[in-house]
Amino acid sequence: MMKSNLLLGSLVMLPLLAQELPLQKEQDRVVLRRQAGSVFDVVSPIAQKVGNSTVWVWAGGKRQLCVGTVVGDGSQVLAKWSEVSRAKGQPLQCVAAGNVTYDATVSGVYEDEDLVLLSLKDSKLRPVSFAPTVKPDLGKFLIAAGPGDVTLGMGVVSVKERVLRESDQAFVGVGVENYSEGTGVLVKQVSEGSPADKAGIKEGDVILNLNGKVVGGLMEFRSLLTTMKPGDIVKILYSRDGVSTSLELKLASKQSMGQFPQRRLEVMERMGGEISKVRDGFPVVLQTDMVLNPEECGGPVLDLQGNVVGLTAARAGRIRSYVIPAESIVQMLARKPLAANLAKVKTAEPGPQLSRTREVRPRLNRPDTERLRARMKEMDQLMRKLDEELGSLDR
Repeated sequence: MMKSNLLLGSLVMLPLLAQELPLQKEQDRVVLRRQAGSVFDVVSPIAQKVGNSTVWVWAGGKRQLCVGTVVGDGSQVLAKWSEVSRAKGQPLQCVAAGNVTYDATVSGVYEDEDLVLLSLKDSKLRPVSFAPTVKPDLGKFLIAAGPGDVTLGMGVVSVKERVLRESDQAFVGVGVENYSEGTGVLVKQVSEGSPADKAGIKEGDVILNLNGKVVGGLMEFRSLLTTMKPGDIVKILYSRDGVSTSLELKLASKQSMGQFPQRRLEVMERMGGEISKVRDGFPVVLQTDMVLNPEECGGPVLDLQGNVVGLTAARAGRIRSYVIPAESIVQMLARKPLAANLAKVKTAEPGPQLSRTREVRPRLNRPDTERLRARMKEMDQLMRKLDEELGSLDR
C-alpha cells in the first residue's frame, strides 16, 4: 500500500507547510494541498480501523472540547480531563461517526494521566483494542485518528518512552547540545548546586559515556537518562581540552532542583499554534512531531500496521506532541479512578500570550517575496534548533 516509511516521513509536514507559508505563490499552494491530500489518502484506511471507537466530546451541544476513545464494554470513553473540565457544569455529549450523539457523564478521573472516564447512555460503540506489547521505536510513523474517516495528525517518534513527572525524573543539571566535532554532547549550561555542578562538570566539557554506554548525541543522552531514576549513581566519562576523565555523581530529582528557564522560549513554541493547557507531569509518554490542536487530543494513535499504540496526551510545542503508551493506558484502566469531585486539574505555568491582532500585510513585489521566503526558511530552521534546545534543558 505504501513504498516506504521514509516517503511518508518526508511528507508529514506538508499540511502544516500549506497553512504556514502565506507568501507562497498560489500554484505552489495547490501543489502542496494536492500532495498533503495524497498522504492523508494513504493513511486514512489505517485511521478508519478505529473510526467507530473514537468520538468528539462536546459541552452543551455548542463547544468541542476534545477527542475521546471508547474503552471497556463500549459504554465508556477516555478523554482529556483538563479539557472536559472546561465544560463547567454544562451537559456533555459524545458525538460518534455519522453524528450519532450520546449523553455523557463523568464517572471518574485519572489525575496523573490527565484523563477522565465518561459513561455513555445506551452506547453501541465498539471499544478500541490496545496493543500494549507494541512499543514504537525512534523514527516509526504514527497516526492520530478521529471519529469516522477523520485523520487528525501524522508524525514520527522523536523521543522514546520517558517520564514527565518531575518527582520521577533523574536530574543531572546540564543543558547540552550535539557535539559538532564527534560523538558526545557539549555542555552549554550547568545548574548551580546540581549534581553536575557538585561533581565538577563545567561548560565546554563533552560528555562521552554514561555507565559504560556511548553517548552518540543528544538523542542517546536523553534516552539513557530516561532509564535512570533519582538517587542512582551514574558514572560519566567526559572530555575537557582533549583529556578524558571519569567521575561518579548521584542523580537528583528534578522536582527538588532549580530548573533552567524553559519558559523563555514559550513564545516561540506558541508561534506554531495553540498548545495544551496540561502538557507536562505525565507518568510516561512517547514524544512525536505530530501537529495537533489541543482540542484534537485524547484519541487513539496507531502505527502503520494498525496497532493502537497509545492515546494523544497533549500538544506541547510547535512540533512536539505527547502520546501515552498503550501499556500505560491498560495498566491505568486496571486502577479505580478518582471521584470527579475529588479530582484536581493540573495547572501549567502560564506562558506569555501572543497578540491576536492581525496587521494588514503590505503588498510585496517579487524580489521582496523571494527574500521573505528565504527568511521564512531560515526561521523554520531556527525554530527546529530552539525545539531541540527546549528538549535538552533540565537534564
